[in-house]
Amino acid sequence: MSQVNKLLMNIAVPVRLKLMNKILSRSHWHAEQIRDYQTEKLKHIIKYCWEYVPFYQKHWADAGIDPLQINTIEQLCQLPLLTKADVRNELESLTTTKLGVKYSEARTGGSTGSPVIFRMTKFDEEMSWAQMYVGWTKAGYSVGDPFLIVGGESVGAGLSDNRTWKDKIINRWVTSGSNLTLDRAGFLAQSPHFHKIRMIYGYPSAIHQLGEFLNELGTKPQTLKGIICTAEVLRPEIRNRIEQLYGVKALDQYGLNDGGLHACEGPEQQGLHLSFHRGVLEVIDDDGNQVWKPGETGRAIATCFTNSAMPFIRYETGDRLHWLENDQRGFECKWPRLGPIDGRTGDIIKLPSGKVITMPGLTLVMRWLNGLHRYQFIQRTQDEIDVVLDVGRDFTKSKGELIQYFGDKISAEIRWNVIFGKPELTKNGKLLIVVNKLR
Repeated sequence: MSQVNKLLMNIAVPVRLKLMNKILSRSHWHAEQIRDYQTEKLKHIIKYCWEYVPFYQKHWADAGIDPLQINTIEQLCQLPLLTKADVRNELESLTTTKLGVKYSEARTGGSTGSPVIFRMTKFDEEMSWAQMYVGWTKAGYSVGDPFLIVGGESVGAGLSDNRTWKDKIINRWVTSGSNLTLDRAGFLAQSPHFHKIRMIYGYPSAIHQLGEFLNELGTKPQTLKGIICTAEVLRPEIRNRIEQLYGVKALDQYGLNDGGLHACEGPEQQGLHLSFHRGVLEVIDDDGNQVWKPGETGRAIATCFTNSAMPFIRYETGDRLHWLENDQRGFECKWPRLGPIDGRTGDIIKLPSGKVITMPGLTLVMRWLNGLHRYQFIQRTQDEIDVVLDVGRDFTKSKGELIQYFGDKISAEIRWNVIFGKPELTKNGKLLIVVNKLR
């Protein structure tokens, strides 16, 4: 069946697979080749924005910057940052005015607690998929292999486990991360495809919880080669437990679709190999200076140069990360490596009935609330949860409507307390989507 799906994918998504093979052929590229490639693409996208994107014309002119003088990655720091607020408030002016550029609307999954609407071209979308497929090969994936998605809409799973025609073509099966239960795990384990699955991809909290249920049932996929975790911080204890439950390696992935970034661990599990094909990553300190020293943590700033519909130039991602030593001896892939991402973290909500809601189930609900800037779920008791919402002026739902909405979409078992305000942050300024204070 894998060969049939490989043939179907070559018919349905030929550009995606062509780009994937091109990226794979560049695995051996060294730092100088990568820098030359990115510099050429960077100069082109800056010139393009200066000609066709009204927001950058004003943004850069107001800062007194001549963008055409930016010729290197090091000079990028002369340009002002693009914030999530800019993206929310300036959607139209951030969209290209060049005639003939076709695009579709996209929406981030909300796993950062801050959903964002943006626009992207078909080519950029295919490049995004190609980068991701390359990352999956590190877990043993081959084009056409059956694989399982466990999580929320940002990784291809909705509120149900139903398959679309696209799922059937790429041999993808889905298990929603919303309301995982022992019964649902049992239904998956009894399905004909369960022991054909070669790879699992999704949120570590959901993959972990599913694994616990499968372990309780005394089963696991027999042909599984590897697991790719994304969207949340993969904590060491969760990684270890996932590997115990499934009997294969769990690799970490970092993706930022709007910013064009993608990085994935190799089987050696020593840092995430950063792809350079859609964009450029800067790590900056609190004074705005670029950080190149290994191990020195800074803010992640993304520049995407393949999305001609709505280019993201020096985008403030909200994540913190650091470079690893650029010693590539012993690594098949020679790309720069990142250390663990200090970014998105997910806990779980426990309901009185015993059901568990992982972060994917929440992001499915929250990403469609227009005007929502950031959000946080705080479980204080078994039957009571505070939902803290940081909203904009265009947010229209009342507290009563939201309580009804959460009861219908998440669970009616518990009492929902809606609080308009700023979410709690960690000591290093990070947002935890779920804070479970049950002891």
